[in-house]
Amino acid sequence: MADAAAAATEAAAIARRLASCNTSARVRAVRYLLSDFLPASAAHLSPTDLLKLWKGLFFCFWHSDKPLYQSSLASSLAGAVSSAPSPAAAAAFLSAYLATIRREWPHIDVHRLDKFYLLNRRFINHAFLFLRAHAFAPDVTSQIISVVSEKALLPEADTPSAGTSRGLGYHVADAFVDELLPVLPVSLQSMELLLAPFFTVLEKSTDRVLVNKVRSNLFERFLESGNQLLEMMKKGVEVENGSAEEKLGKVGLLFGFSKRFLDIGANVETVLANRKVVFALRDAFVKLEKGLELSEIKIDVPVFECTEVSSVENGMDLDEAKVEKKKKKKAKKAPLIEAGEEDGKALKKEKKVKKDKNKKEKKEKKKKNKVKVIDGGDIPGLSADDPAGDQQMDNDTDAITFDEVSMSNLQKQFEKAAAEAGMPNGGSSSSASPVTPKTGKGAKKRKRSKSVDRLSEASDGDVGSGGNVLTQDGDKSGKKVRFSMKSNLVWKPHSPLPPQCLRLPPSATPRGSALKRGVQPGPIRESSTPVKKTKPKAKSAKKMLKKNPTSAVKRLRKLQSFSA
Repeated sequence: MADAAAAATEAAAIARRLASCNTSARVRAVRYLLSDFLPASAAHLSPTDLLKLWKGLFFCFWHSDKPLYQSSLASSLAGAVSSAPSPAAAAAFLSAYLATIRREWPHIDVHRLDKFYLLNRRFINHAFLFLRAHAFAPDVTSQIISVVSEKALLPEADTPSAGTSRGLGYHVADAFVDELLPVLPVSLQSMELLLAPFFTVLEKSTDRVLVNKVRSNLFERFLESGNQLLEMMKKGVEVENGSAEEKLGKVGLLFGFSKRFLDIGANVETVLANRKVVFALRDAFVKLEKGLELSEIKIDVPVFECTEVSSVENGMDLDEAKVEKKKKKKAKKAPLIEAGEEDGKALKKEKKVKKDKNKKEKKEKKKKNKVKVIDGGDIPGLSADDPAGDQQMDNDTDAITFDEVSMSNLQKQFEKAAAEAGMPNGGSSSSASPVTPKTGKGAKKRKRSKSVDRLSEASDGDVGSGGNVLTQDGDKSGKKVRFSMKSNLVWKPHSPLPPQCLRLPPSATPRGSALKRGVQPGPIRESSTPVKKTKPKAKSAKKMLKKNPTSAVKRLRKLQSFSA
């Protein structure tokens, strides 16, 4: 008794820390709860103590942000079921979780619904892992599945207000087959225990939505997989071992669903509205089983095999496994890096030295490839008969430095080329310029030679003040800009203006729109208010007769006077 009281007091304190607004306090409370408190005092906790703990855990998961942290927290919380010391402890923890989620389900908003869907799937998955660890023993399987049935699928008998929280049962029906697939195959007897709550739903539930979800997400999937497996075996196609078609198809073909649905439909206690769904499923499975008999194909009866689950590795999901693998790689690299820090520095220095050497070699090669200026010698690429050399010099002009020696050599080469071409003033430096060869295509002219020619001509002063160097040599200048104050000051419209007689005076020009910003509206014209025209009142017939009597009236009056 003392142990139970101490465990209850400590559970209440942990629940308060789990619902704290401080993230670090919640993390420490979860770690202490899962690693120390639950393994030591799970047997001493009552159902009310577990409900208190799960209220704190609910708000702890409510406050969890970021998908990776939510996934890890959901896996660690659900791991308490798969790592429970006994089936009773696992069933009690799962029951407290389902009762808490069912109670709080109507208050979960749209933004947090996805992470609670994830939490539900993890708990269903770890419940199956717990059953697989116990080899799907009938007593353990029935104990766990009864909790799912009473707390999620058929909670009407538990609380009268359970109709407001049916969403948990809908989601369990949606996720049941998906989370069962990794632990299949199991024996047909174990499958009978696993599917028993859903047969009960078809028999007793009055919720049409839940019945349709059980039909479409559970039994019709067995039916479709059985049809696919049978068609593939008829065609002789090899079925992949461990695939969903192979696992679910064997259950659909060999379980005997048609007989089970016939018994449910024939039961007097079955809800009348559900019998249409039950008999439709029965007809579909009868057709499938007859097809298997006519094909004479033998299928092995599924037997429980302890296979590895791909979705969970050692109680962790795939995201956590990836994170831990990265951490292990970093831990392996850390001692190597610490031990060889000096070697790493030396390698970095060697790499820098190699890079510097490579840069120097490249620069030397570029210098060798460039044009070498030799005193009094011929410079390759400047002869009039070698246009390719001109192009090569044109590409490397940025690297040439023009000192006194190179200028004198260039001047000699220009004089020789001008003399060979027979140009006037061939010996003068002012008229020396590269000439295109007589035969073949014209070579490209070098920008550097033009600038040199201009400098030499400007220094000699042989050219007139109004002349141009390029125009004298027969080359065309790029642009000729003429400046004139008259043309710049006179405004010339693009389109001619209308004659003066047709132009409007300034007062008649329309003002800008009042809707535009910065433009004042035009003058407001005051219009006279319209006066309603009143219709003249119709005069009475007596008054009209008194004023203007007609000729008939006059005759009548005369006759009346004669008679009198």
